[in-house]
Amino acid sequence: MTMTKRRSEQEFTQELTDLLSTQGISNLTIADIARYLQCSKRRIYQIAATKEELFLGVCQAVFRATIDKGYAAAKKESSAAKAIPAYMRAALNASGLSKAALIDLDASAAGRAVFDAYQEARIRGLERMIEDGVRQGVLVPHNPRLVSEAILGAAIRLRNQQFLTETGLKIGDAFNAFYEIILNGLLKHSPSDHTSVD
Repeated sequence: MTMTKRRSEQEFTQELTDLLSTQGISNLTIADIARYLQCSKRRIYQIAATKEELFLGVCQAVFRATIDKGYAAAKKESSAAKAIPAYMRAALNASGLSKAALIDLDASAAGRAVFDAYQEARIRGLERMIEDGVRQGVLVPHNPRLVSEAILGAAIRLRNQQFLTETGLKIGDAFNAFYEIILNGLLKHSPSDHTSVD
């Protein structure tokens, strides 16, 4: 008889995260999840009472990890001019969630609230970096709250699946292009009057 190696809680959580962030939740039942993870349904129910709660918990954990990744990338840079692009681009693939998972997240009020909270947390971090950049003299002194609110509003629109379908963009590419506009603007500049923040 072959013995299956017992997984640590961390390994199990990672497998659960990988499954739900890839497949979403709409086409899975608790029984499906248990089968994929080769565990009992009871173990799943110990984590959350419903598959929706399970999915939201996974998404929140993924988003927290993404924010941490952004801060870690920013801390490696010596100035706000370099920290801001590093922070904003740290997770251009929408935090590791697949299109199916993003659609499922956007399908409920609770899911949209989770995504909105994540976007707001990221923008608040950016707002502090903008303030640092203005103090360091490397950013044009605009109102940081105005800039962060504009980015937050755009982020809500850019994740819209209809927009992504119509433009043929992946969500990470859409954010990357938008960040480029925010950081470098629309006007062409000559080398003498433009300093890149990349």
